[in-house]
Amino acid sequence: MPHHKTEQKNSKQGKVSTTNVSSPHPKRIRDNPNIPMLIRVLFLTYYASLGALMPYLPVYYHSLGHGGLIIGLLGAVKPLTTFLVAPFWGIISDQSSNKFKALYATFLVSLAGQLLVAFRTDVPFLMTMVFITAFFNAPVKSLIDSIVLDHLKDKSHYGKMRLWGQLGFGLGSSGVGILLSKSRGAVQDYGELDISEHWPTAARITAQTLYKLWMNITGYRLLFFAYAALSIPCFLALKTFEELDRAEGKIKKIKEEKNEDKGKREDSTRTLQGFQLLFKNADALLFFFLVFVVGTSSGVIENFAYVRMREVGGTGKAMGLSRLVSSAAGAPMFWFSGPLLQKLGADRVLILSLLSYVIRFLIYACMRNPYHGLPAEALRGITFAAFWSTGTIYAHRISPDGMSTTMLMFLNAMYGGLGQSLGAIIGGKLQSTFGTVKTFIYSAIFDFIFVICVSIYFLFRKNSNFKNPQPIQAISASLKQS
Repeated sequence: MPHHKTEQKNSKQGKVSTTNVSSPHPKRIRDNPNIPMLIRVLFLTYYASLGALMPYLPVYYHSLGHGGLIIGLLGAVKPLTTFLVAPFWGIISDQSSNKFKALYATFLVSLAGQLLVAFRTDVPFLMTMVFITAFFNAPVKSLIDSIVLDHLKDKSHYGKMRLWGQLGFGLGSSGVGILLSKSRGAVQDYGELDISEHWPTAARITAQTLYKLWMNITGYRLLFFAYAALSIPCFLALKTFEELDRAEGKIKKIKEEKNEDKGKREDSTRTLQGFQLLFKNADALLFFFLVFVVGTSSGVIENFAYVRMREVGGTGKAMGLSRLVSSAAGAPMFWFSGPLLQKLGADRVLILSLLSYVIRFLIYACMRNPYHGLPAEALRGITFAAFWSTGTIYAHRISPDGMSTTMLMFLNAMYGGLGQSLGAIIGGKLQSTFGTVKTFIYSAIFDFIFVICVSIYFLFRKNSNFKNPQPIQAISASLKQS
């Protein structure tokens, strides 16, 4: 049966209390003590699967004999596709009565597309598979964030949960590196597996088959095997979330879904109204533009920081140490991002994040030794943890009614889509024209000027939504009443 809500109005206080009179579950599922552990498992396994594959894809493409131009084009497909399609996936998900359906479809199709990359080496096939993977993978990360935030009683704890994603990415990357080195040794010792004759015949055949399969996926193809293996517990965690929501009654039954055409039309109207409110809200527009600027800065620095490191004599050892320092610095910041947001406010956290990019650009421009860049790498981890946790919580809090997933996908599209892809293009043009040092100096100057402008805006705007994030429609309603 559909749930009916009764409203009790208090004429003196002007408050409205909503009570669910038909739910057989008075205690909300998000109060379940197992929810935090389930979120940790989800973040750990999802980002471990990404860490097992994504950092090594350029190396894999290079091992196939492709040059820098092709590798660059393959790397640009994902952020550009994400920017173009992520908002549309958000609208579809928010209008759906069950966002898990969209998540399962996109998760599984993108997984299959990513695995198919390992089967052929020609450029047209790789481009096609990378595009298909990016198209369907665009909403996955935002949908997972949306599900997690829906189940967190205190949204400021998001950073503490996201910490496990940072840990998972590091474990996935380092673990696969170890497996790659071990698998190369195993190839040299290839032969029949030594199995005791006391084993049953079926067991011996099974063991030999699995051993031969293992030997066939050694080398860089092992990356895809690890990616698929780590995706299994991630998918099971998502299924568990769905079962919890179904038990609470959040997900409509099949019979009810047949009679919701009118509801879908209302959702479409509500989404259109939400977009109108969004594009009329100065703080929301500034927020997404700021996210875009941070993404552009990230695109420049992520593509050319190690180029600069090589220019001053950096080797693979120095780069590996830099990655370790970045991950180690980011982990505790995810843990403290909630209290930091509550104490400083979203506006100050975002300003400090941009200032850290100014410092990082200058460190890279001035360094004369590859290890001089370690402070910049530490700032990298701290900056991303503080910025991403703050941005995710803020976007979720200001979301118009029924548009939380769409807002999170806008966040991902502006940062990891348009911002990083444009940053890579601008950085490449500047680097080829002026060199790496001047590229970083010019980027630092631009970010510093932008920080000053934004700071002046926050200083004179007294009723900024950055200081006390609320749903955009609530803000509009209060303005009409006043």
